[in-house]
Amino acid sequence: MITIWKKLFSNSPSTQPRKVSGKIEVFVRHCISSSISQHKKRFPHFSRELCHKNLLETIDLEKANLTFFLDTAKGSLEDHFLKQEKRFPIVEVKEGTEAGSFLRLLEHIEQRNLHPDTPIYLLEDDYLHRPNWTEVLLEGLRLADYATLYDHRDKYFFPMYEKLTSRIFVSKSCHWRTTPSTTNTFACTMKTLQKHLPVHRRFSQNRAITADHEKFCLLQKSGATLISPIPGWSTHAEPEFASPCIDWKSMIMSLKENPYVLR
Repeated sequence: MITIWKKLFSNSPSTQPRKVSGKIEVFVRHCISSSISQHKKRFPHFSRELCHKNLLETIDLEKANLTFFLDTAKGSLEDHFLKQEKRFPIVEVKEGTEAGSFLRLLEHIEQRNLHPDTPIYLLEDDYLHRPNWTEVLLEGLRLADYATLYDHRDKYFFPMYEKLTSRIFVSKSCHWRTTPSTTNTFACTMKTLQKHLPVHRRFSQNRAITADHEKFCLLQKSGATLISPIPGWSTHAEPEFASPCIDWKSMIMSLKENPYVLR
């Protein structure tokens, strides 16, 4: 059960919008194969290529730039569907672990010398998005330090969260709730990422998989805010943990039935 105890409106004089400027820099991490996700239950007809197709169909390229990050430790670009993608940069690394590729991504973003107010979206390759998510994400980043588009089902139905309380915000498109943690798919500004780089590195170094839950719990204790929309504008493609209220299964089926040619 979720206890909602406070509402804050984005147009209230007491709520100052955070500075966000420029296009969202979207960095999508892919790999040739992943042993850590092979056991996960998926939606019928799920594939990472369909998630990629969904991303390209829902992103607003007037508001976002795309960069793909491919871990080729277990193959090459020729072994991956991204070989067909000619429009966007593809950065190749050889790490072989989720945590390792995330650390290389942090290094890459640091080297980009982005403006401090630039919005950044770090995205894994097994997520689905609803249309207009780019605008919704910008709205979220004007309200909080971190935003995720994924409304975690476990926050509603798992006993460990039955006493969870949330603050409620509202933006032009939806309501938002504070949440204690999310996955390693999240958004923030460059300034926030730089401020918390030691924390992001700490929970990925010397690991195969980033300790994302522990990382965001620590960031919350240090005063950082993390919010997610209600209902979600994206989901991790695991039915058991999917964002509630959205028919993601039908979305996957629609993607499968309507061919899309990468170019």
